[in-house]
Amino acid sequence: MHFQVPQFVDVEDKIVGPFSLKQFLYIGAAVGISMLLFFIVKLWLWFILSIFIISGGVTLAMVKINGQPVIKIIMSAAGFYWRPQTYVWQQKKEKSAQGAAGGKAEQGLSLENIVAGLSLRKSWQNLQTGTKVLASEGRWHVSRPRERYEVIQKITGERKAVKRVDYR
Repeated sequence: MHFQVPQFVDVEDKIVGPFSLKQFLYIGAAVGISMLLFFIVKLWLWFILSIFIISGGVTLAMVKINGQPVIKIIMSAAGFYWRPQTYVWQQKKEKSAQGAAGGKAEQGLSLENIVAGLSLRKSWQNLQTGTKVLASEGRWHVSRPRERYEVIQKITGERKAVKRVDYR
C-alpha cells in the first residue's frame, strides 16, 4: 500500500491570488492606512508617508532573511531587548606559590599519574561530566560549581541581582 507524503509543508497556501492570507493582510493593512491618511493629511505629506507605509507592508509580507520572515526577526529582536539579560563571565585562575612549591600533589600529566591511570581517568571524567575530578590519597572528589548571586550595576545606574555562572 502506497501513501503520498506531503513535500512542501513549510509553504503557506495561496488564498487571495498569489498571496497567502498573512501576506494579503499585511499589504491590505498598509493600503488601508494609506487610504485613511489620504483624507487626513495634505497631498504631499500623504505621498511621502504612503511610500514608507506601503513599502513596510510589502517588506513584512514578502521579504525573508535566512529563510525567516521579517516579522519573526522583528519580534525576536524586540523580545531580546525587553527580556532580562544574563551576564556570564569566566573567573581567572591564579597560581599559588604553595602549589608551585609542591604543597599539593600535581594532578596533571606526570609519569606517576600515567602509570597509576589517574590522569586518563580524570581526563575522561572531566570530558564526560564537565566537572573537575580530583584524585587525592586514593579518594575521588567531584567539584561542582555552587550557585551564587551577585549585584551588578548597569550603565544606566540601575542595580540588579544576577546569577553568577563560572566556567572553568
